[in-house]
Amino acid sequence: MSWLNLSTIRQPNRSQSNNNGMFEYEVRPSEISHDLGFDMSQDGRRGVRTAVNVGLKKQKIQPSDWVSLPGDGQDVPDEEGVEVDAESGQKRPRFESSDDPMAPWMRLKQPFLDEMARRHGLADSMDQNACECCKGAFTRQSPRFCCADCGTVVHCCGCLLERHQCLPLHRIKEWNGSFWAPTTLNKQGLVYQLGHGGLPCKRPPPAICTMVVIGTEAIHTVSYRFCGCDRADRVNNLEQLMCAEWYPAMTVDPATCAMFSALDSYRMLNVVGNINVHNFVGSLERRTDPCLVEKIPDRYKAFGRMARQYSFLISLLRAGCAHNPNGLAHTNTGECAVLCWPCPHDGKNLPDGWRDVAPEFRSLYMLLVAMDANFRLKNQLRANEHDDLPLGPGWGYQVEPGPYKEHLKTYVAEKDVSTCITFTALLQKDMCMTTGAGDLQKGERYSNMDYIFLSALMGITAMYLAISYNITCQWKVNLPSRMKKMPERLRLDLLTITLLFALPVWHAATHEGACQTENSLTYQVGVGWTDGEGIERVWSVLNPISWATKEMGVGPHHDVIKDKLDHHNWEKNIGQGTTLPHKLIIAIDERDRQVAAFKDVDSMLRSEVRKQWQKRIDDWWADRTLPNPYQHKDDSRDGESEAAIHLMLTKDEVEEAATGGSKLQGSSVTSFLVAGLQLEAAQQRICTEARGRALLAGDQQERIQEMRIAFFSKLARFRKLQAVYMPAAVTKLQEEEDARDPDLPPPKAEDVKIYLPSGLRAAQREGGCRKGLPAMEGRLREGQCCDALKDLRGRLHTKKHLLLHRETQIAGQRAATRSYTLIEWVGERVDAAAGESASERYRELKPSDIQLDEEHDVNVQAYLGY
Repeated sequence: MSWLNLSTIRQPNRSQSNNNGMFEYEVRPSEISHDLGFDMSQDGRRGVRTAVNVGLKKQKIQPSDWVSLPGDGQDVPDEEGVEVDAESGQKRPRFESSDDPMAPWMRLKQPFLDEMARRHGLADSMDQNACECCKGAFTRQSPRFCCADCGTVVHCCGCLLERHQCLPLHRIKEWNGSFWAPTTLNKQGLVYQLGHGGLPCKRPPPAICTMVVIGTEAIHTVSYRFCGCDRADRVNNLEQLMCAEWYPAMTVDPATCAMFSALDSYRMLNVVGNINVHNFVGSLERRTDPCLVEKIPDRYKAFGRMARQYSFLISLLRAGCAHNPNGLAHTNTGECAVLCWPCPHDGKNLPDGWRDVAPEFRSLYMLLVAMDANFRLKNQLRANEHDDLPLGPGWGYQVEPGPYKEHLKTYVAEKDVSTCITFTALLQKDMCMTTGAGDLQKGERYSNMDYIFLSALMGITAMYLAISYNITCQWKVNLPSRMKKMPERLRLDLLTITLLFALPVWHAATHEGACQTENSLTYQVGVGWTDGEGIERVWSVLNPISWATKEMGVGPHHDVIKDKLDHHNWEKNIGQGTTLPHKLIIAIDERDRQVAAFKDVDSMLRSEVRKQWQKRIDDWWADRTLPNPYQHKDDSRDGESEAAIHLMLTKDEVEEAATGGSKLQGSSVTSFLVAGLQLEAAQQRICTEARGRALLAGDQQERIQEMRIAFFSKLARFRKLQAVYMPAAVTKLQEEEDARDPDLPPPKAEDVKIYLPSGLRAAQREGGCRKGLPAMEGRLREGQCCDALKDLRGRLHTKKHLLLHRETQIAGQRAATRSYTLIEWVGERVDAAAGESASERYRELKPSDIQLDEEHDVNVQAYLGY
């Protein structure tokens, strides 16, 4: 090949055809410096020019002007860019290759298929009559070989073995005249020499051994020799295997090894994709022989042992234990765990004098801890289970099993042991803490949780510790007294550490209102927007392996979980560079919004009110036994509920009947009034269903008719009681029936007049209603109205949440339609609740009343889609 240095060469943007009908495509380096190389084709009939050493300039990427099709003989014009709405300022061109990448490929699927078919034949070696290496001529009976890992070059048997004396695990194919048939280097007579990387040994031993080696692509059977020269005096057989990066399955006369690369691949597939040993080995077996015609050595159990040992050794290397001059016996507790980089570690990432900072900066050095149990990560107890301890007991995330079990003997009776073991853990910043995980024998007992909690805090130097636990309201009560019963090495010095206890945000909803306020993370100083639910996000990572770890022994169970947590912690650490700036941007924006909102509220407060509020908060932080200023008192403006008023009226009737003051007529007066109110509510539901906007089901009319039938059935029973307690109402109903045109259809269920006492005139109520009935109805209606207002507020908040969810999370027509339908349905329920709260004693609710406070803001209305 000859070379010529050219600068600023512009070549035509077209393809040229030679006399032989072959197309030659020229390179067009636009206005750049490059070398131009000239070379001849193998047949000597074509000259090929190639631009090399191209010094590319930074420029706008443009689509190529043509795409070559092998053997097609025609140029394919490049797709033209389409300007989309250029007048509005959108200048970005659109191309088919980016909008629909499959469309260009669909036009080229035949060339792709042809090339894949060629690789099953001789392809470019069709006319090759000699070996590529030794140039020895091939006869009709000469075997031809190629290596799937080296390329498509065809060799004779001698050259093949010579080129692969250091590569015994390559996959070999032999041409049988019709296709490439799989074979192995072992069948062709290759013997791999250990101790020298495959190169010859000066004094090789006569014995040739056979080894099954699990590689990344297949399971190989390899013939090999150990080293017999002076090097063997310094390196034993196991070390020779390890030097070749073959990990032995046994320590005595191993017959199976696995390549380090295969173990690395399995570990990555396991921690990322939850691939287990059975599926990994099974895929290698099918890669070795897709038809499973030949017997492939079964190495499932052996590979499982090797993978477990290898992952453990990798964690030791990562922790630097290989450089410990005292050896592994002196490995410290939790030394092999991956620590959280942003969390405070004295002597590592804390500045000098951090203990003496001002109170407003103490949150920078606060440790946030989440604690929870996972009942999906169970591990079965077996009566005949052999003693298989973790490879590094207490070196990672699990507590050391020996002292842990000794501690539990004083708390857990034999009858309390269940048939499974549950897993629990402590986390900091969504990362598992060292010795912060352990097994639970029967639920979340304090003895287990206390021990694991205190073990995780060993060596922690933080002065402020915020603990999130879903039953922290109970767990924290006697923690100091229980701590005195713990081993001395686990006891915390509560004089130097300030503990803050809180409920996770999502779990707090299951607690009582007073408990939520007392232990809310929102009111804890220094925790920011922490939700305390980070441990649930870790469970989402561990839960997919629960079905496999459940059947494992205790040792493999702990080792598999540790390896998964190692990967999770590492991923969290390396992701801090992305997540922390993102959180900082959100925090700054939210801080500005909160400050502005606080200033708006603060400007409307009187000075004495502000001082009073601040004093209540300061006093409460100094003495937590005082009333909680953040706890909402019973809101008297809501009044009593209908159920509470119903209960009080019923008690009054029972007392009156017991003294002989009144006589019950089959049903209490209160039940009679409640039945009438329920009939009115049924009428309103029928009207709401009839004018519904969201749920236009095909059987809507049928459903309305069924509701009307149910209404009339209840009305008939109500009329019987009404004749007893309200004879004036029966008289009025009879008068209306006599005055009604008999040719007209009877009124519909939603148009029937119930005639409770409030529906009659005062004169009619005095003589035609039982004494006290109007007052009782008024109290029940007031309770009904209060319930409706509470329900209205709840549905308004639900609607707001759905609107925000639609604006921030919903994408796509299908999801948007479902979201719109759900919002419309909630909107109808809002209107229904507003109608239930209507009463003659209260002013009618206007549309502006049926909104949250935020919705009055014009900007918020635009954001919510109003």
